[in-house]
Amino acid sequence: MLISDSHQFVFVHIRKAAGTSLRQILEKVALPKNNNLWYKFLSRNGFAIDYHKYSFRKHANLLEAERSMPEDRFKQYFKFAIVRNPWDRLVSEYEYIKTQHTHSRYKKLHTMNFTEFVAYQAKRPAAHQVNALQLKNGEMGMDYIGKLETLDESLAFVGEKIGLSFAELPHINQVKRRDYRSYYDDALIEQVAKKWERDIKAFDYQFE
Repeated sequence: MLISDSHQFVFVHIRKAAGTSLRQILEKVALPKNNNLWYKFLSRNGFAIDYHKYSFRKHANLLEAERSMPEDRFKQYFKFAIVRNPWDRLVSEYEYIKTQHTHSRYKKLHTMNFTEFVAYQAKRPAAHQVNALQLKNGEMGMDYIGKLETLDESLAFVGEKIGLSFAELPHINQVKRRDYRSYYDDALIEQVAKKWERDIKAFDYQFE
């Protein structure tokens, strides 16, 4: 997560949805990451800490900003994220982790086939995008949710809202792979449709 006082935004970084590329621009105007071990401990254990001192994880949920920011400021700041088609996102993360020997989940996942990976991911709360974008009351708390599939259009809107240009957006962490549809048979398509139903309904996706 990135928060900017100067540009008044809260960016929730969804895995494998151009977030690492976006950070190259957003980090220049965002609050610096607090790596102090004491504040990391307090942040990870739910203590009330002002957001200027809070140690936000890269993929922190919106809930952490809601908990650490003053209510009026949290409501005022432009809260946005970029999401991705769940079927495509699963393939992207699967292939990415397999190439990253230092990734925290590499040892567990690199021998899995894709069907096994889908079953594993389905059990992980972080694998479901809606979980990152909800408020304490369970409602969606974003002012804008863009899509990777229409990234240029999404970033044009975001840029106008927060006063930044994404014209020089770099492309980072891309992995060569086949079209995502080639990874699926009918049974696996249906499995993802059921397990990721909330993402699919919330963001209006389908297997295309």
